[in-house]
Amino acid sequence: MRLYLEPSVLVKLFKTELNTERMIEIIDAIDERRNWFGCTSRWSILEVARALKKDGKPRELIELDLKELRRHKISFVDVTKKILSNAEQMLAAYNLYASDAVHLATFKSTGKPLDAMLTDDRHIERLHGIVRTLTLNEISTEPTGLPS
Repeated sequence: MRLYLEPSVLVKLFKTELNTERMIEIIDAIDERRNWFGCTSRWSILEVARALKKDGKPRELIELDLKELRRHKISFVDVTKKILSNAEQMLAAYNLYASDAVHLATFKSTGKPLDAMLTDDRHIERLHGIVRTLTLNEISTEPTGLPS
């Protein structure tokens, strides 16, 4: 399974929320299995940091959490001028939030086909029909990657 990891699922690695255990299983699969791949925008690090700060975590703990995030076998895609230019076009075409446009442009820029964007963010529903999205309720670490 080749996934784009949107920040709403990445933050679950550091906050106890609904489906936190499922996200930990997915990261374990990405870290340990050759047939699993996860990528995200380098911008996601900022979004995760902001969510943790908003949750009241102290700076030192946020820094440790971000260090752990970088330790996983997630491919972090740099935010390039081309991605920003594509995000501008997508923002206007699909009425997206700026951050969502950056994630969509990054998803489309990876060069290798991805199976889906993994998200738990309600407003990502705007991306239905543009890219395949999956929620943590719709994915499994079983061999097919889809719920049994």
